[in-house]
Amino acid sequence: MTHLLILREYIHKLYQRYTFLFHFSFRFLIGFIVFFAINRVLGYQPVLNHMYVNVIMGLISMIFPLEALLFLASGFVVLHIVYVSNILAFSVAVIFLILYLLYIQFFPKYGYVVLAVPLAYSMGLSGGVPVLLGLIAEPIILVPGLIGVGLYYLLHTLTSVVASATDDTINLFQVLINQFVSDKEMLASFVIFFAVTLIVYVLRNLKIKYSFEIAVFFGIISNLILFLIAGYMQLVRIQMLQFFLGSTASFFLVLLIQFFRLSLNYADVENLQFEDEEYYYYVRAVPKNNIAPKNKRIKRFNAHLFSQRVTYLEKEELQRVQDAITGEKEEKEDS
Repeated sequence: MTHLLILREYIHKLYQRYTFLFHFSFRFLIGFIVFFAINRVLGYQPVLNHMYVNVIMGLISMIFPLEALLFLASGFVVLHIVYVSNILAFSVAVIFLILYLLYIQFFPKYGYVVLAVPLAYSMGLSGGVPVLLGLIAEPIILVPGLIGVGLYYLLHTLTSVVASATDDTINLFQVLINQFVSDKEMLASFVIFFAVTLIVYVLRNLKIKYSFEIAVFFGIISNLILFLIAGYMQLVRIQMLQFFLGSTASFFLVLLIQFFRLSLNYADVENLQFEDEEYYYYVRAVPKNNIAPKNKRIKRFNAHLFSQRVTYLEKEELQRVQDAITGEKEEKEDS
């Protein structure tokens, strides 16, 4: 545990020292992953489906704020769909525009959630997203989180419709809307996402020891149970091995994020009481896990002055010895 705390303190100091560099590196990485994922899922437009395009879009993401990244990602999706159907692309563009305006108007601070949820779902980490959001945010985070879930299923419905399209473009749009609205797996995922996020939020606010760790554990277990029930009811399709591996990875990943975000030392909890003229207060203080800095006293010497002082002391000592020898000789001569 001590080594982990030392590593955490080192990473915190490193981030504070090079905040500017880390900030732009994270922006590039997020942009690159977003456009790489879009090309991997869609990839209809041959001009855009190249690695250097992902790199260029990642570099562009370093310059523009997160709101612009959402807009660029939406435009990137629409350009891929144009290669298949102009009417379908226009319809998807209208849907994205409505969601974008809804996000800008009501949830401007949670754009990262709209991007992170589809990415996490595509990587098999669907269990970790509602747990993490319930752990670090307020219940209002549910709205952008559910928008992200809807975008994930919209893209998958879009790919399935395009892959099986044999009719004209107008019917293609109608098929997309019908399949998206009647998607039982998406509706079940909405319910599970909502329930798990609220469970974690309630548990992490309990005034008990290890409330955050308990919230993570029961959040992952709740997600597992609810998805298994939905799978039994044939509402969702589950690949058991991949699902359990993703849930395990989500559990440890969320614990790691929580450790770096906030680690509490429940062994040194203090219960305090004090009062004022109107109230009597009961306070429970839980200290954070931190490494106490070592007190070091460092003296700096000027090198050349230090060497001169050493030479002077050596000469003074030599003169003292010579005087002592001379004194002994004079005493012998006198005797």
